[in-house]
Amino acid sequence: MMLTARVTDSQAAALKSYAADVGLPLYQATVRALELGIAALVGGRGAEPVRHDTAPPAGVSTGEMEALREAVERLTVRAELTDRLTQQTLYAAGAAYAAALAGPGQGDEHMAGITRDAERIFDRQLAKARER
Repeated sequence: MMLTARVTDSQAAALKSYAADVGLPLYQATVRALELGIAALVGGRGAEPVRHDTAPPAGVSTGEMEALREAVERLTVRAELTDRLTQQTLYAAGAAYAAALAGPGQGDEHMAGITRDAERIFDRQLAKARER
């Protein structure tokens, strides 16, 4: 899965400094920071937790590491919000399509049919997206 994220100037500087100090390309250093951040977030749930009381790698200050941890946490929250918003948009599009197919009508049964169709459309499209 490909994710895109923005970081602050100080976070980018910390990543660049870390990458240079450990001899990694910036991309790999960024991936490593993301892995460490995710491990810290899910510690005890199938991932190796990052200990916050350990010294940061050479050339990286404690403040820089904390900034990276906070950035990863913010990115994770934004990714979750984006996922929810995307799913809500997908559901709304499916509901509009189902309503158009159902045609004009009123009543509980008509609305229940649109809801069932919208949920089937949503489930089908979400499954297709997850296959890729």
